[in-house]
Amino acid sequence: MLDLLTAPIARHLANHLGVAESAVSALLMPPAKGVAADLALPCFQLAKAKGVPPPALASEIAGVLNASGLGVQAVAAGPFCNLTFTTAGVAAALLPTLATDATAALRSSVGAGKTVCIDFSSPNIAKHLAFHHIRSTMIGNALAHCYAAARWSVKRINFLGDWGTAFGRLIAGWKREGLTLASLDTAPDRVTFLNDLYVRISQAAKEDKAVEEEARTWSKKLEDGDAEARSLWQIFKDASLKEFERVYGLLGVTFDSWKGEAYYEDKMGPVLAELEAKGLTKIDQGATVVDLSALGFKKPMLLKRADGGTLYATRDLAACDDRFADFAFDRSLYVVDLGQSLHFKEWFACAKLMGRPYADRLRHIGFGVVLIWNDEENAWAKGRTRGGKIMLLREVLEEAVDRARAVVAEKNPDIAGEERERIASAVGIGAVVFNDLKNGRTGDVKFKFEEALRFDGETGPYLQFAHARLCSIERKFIEAHPTAPIADFARLTRPDEKSVLLAIARLRLALEKAVESDEPSALATGLLSLAGEVASWLTAGNHDHDARVLCADAGVSATRLALVRAARSSLGEGLRLIGLKAPERM
Repeated sequence: MLDLLTAPIARHLANHLGVAESAVSALLMPPAKGVAADLALPCFQLAKAKGVPPPALASEIAGVLNASGLGVQAVAAGPFCNLTFTTAGVAAALLPTLATDATAALRSSVGAGKTVCIDFSSPNIAKHLAFHHIRSTMIGNALAHCYAAARWSVKRINFLGDWGTAFGRLIAGWKREGLTLASLDTAPDRVTFLNDLYVRISQAAKEDKAVEEEARTWSKKLEDGDAEARSLWQIFKDASLKEFERVYGLLGVTFDSWKGEAYYEDKMGPVLAELEAKGLTKIDQGATVVDLSALGFKKPMLLKRADGGTLYATRDLAACDDRFADFAFDRSLYVVDLGQSLHFKEWFACAKLMGRPYADRLRHIGFGVVLIWNDEENAWAKGRTRGGKIMLLREVLEEAVDRARAVVAEKNPDIAGEERERIASAVGIGAVVFNDLKNGRTGDVKFKFEEALRFDGETGPYLQFAHARLCSIERKFIEAHPTAPIADFARLTRPDEKSVLLAIARLRLALEKAVESDEPSALATGLLSLAGEVASWLTAGNHDHDARVLCADAGVSATRLALVRAARSSLGEGLRLIGLKAPERM
């Protein structure tokens, strides 16, 4: 939204200098560190085109702007012209738009007419969503929201791990133990039931070669389309999906496509045949490989093992062909941990060798690991705690909600019943999610309940409390002024009010940065900045009653309420984009 401030300035200077408006707007930038201004205009290029020294042009531009009536004070500083807006000028430029469209600060048109596919979460069937799945799931979810806000058409894809030899073992174990659908349906946790079954049959296979042979037989039947094998496979898949959807429901995550690896089993053959027909494959010790040395790779990419088994690269190529045929995407994201970087580099390169039109549209969105504080060992552990057990995502979310319930009860005992439960859920889950998204995705994330649930500092609850505080002020204003005076933006004069307005205006740039760099933390940082400016503004009223929103002057109060509403709407929408709820009370 900064363009609402800069466009009139760029237009006025363009007319004065006889240049294109874009030639001026492209030069406007943040001021140098330590300079007390809102923007700076370096005059080097403009001065060269005009044939005058940059300092002279900076002085000329300062005079032109100071006489313009545009609500900006300009000061020449050598070859720079530093610009400082009046609070009333910023308010007049931004607040009418925000009053008409509450989400305007977090909308962009940079993706208009474009489509993006986002492959994220992608768990394995018959296994739990472990806590480490929070990273792919919530980075992908936040990116999906951000892309949509930037007017991209977004396709959310959950590429399930629903194929492989593990299912042969599960079927063998199911048959050997005489299990039925009722056995599964009555289990407290279907995924745990299947996981335990897999552990038992795997142990039995180690002790008895006949059991292992049985598992292989069922794997072959499954691949060949045997009706019973496929029926049991579908039962296992459906049971897992029910458990997955329960966790996704807690997180507010949805998908447009659930096509898993199994869907592409019969689509890999044509890809392999094409590679062979183009002379891109060769046999290396019985395995089929693709030579990528022409693209700078030292080792070939493995496509098919010596025993005939296909690998992930083949499936990914087949899946990408399918997605491009369905969506003709302009960008395709794979939100997968950094440990898989080589895999993606290889098959992206293979797609280029094959001449795929989408080869340059593929992006691996890598991320670091999540570390959980282990009280027993007094150390950070990679996804494990409490006796070395893997922490399940559902368990972490449930504990976070339990802890948040206690915090909410302590801070606001008037909130009870269903409302307390809703708030505890929003705060607890929001704490977990924001802890994951607030830092750059390529770094490791440290998670500690006590830190994530704090109401101060860089936390989800801190942002949510800022939103709830603004909602509270709005409620109190409506009670005090059933018939509110009309806002007069000229009555906004305080520097802290301008700071809030500028923090709102910068959110669009944060959104666009999040999309272009596939980095949700860019938006998280913008929201923290806004919440910080809001806190400073509102806290000033503790020392000066005239600085309060709910002050003695009803006209000033009504004008400040317009700023409260703009900040509340922008903060609430920003929370939604990164996957958090915005409680109105806390």
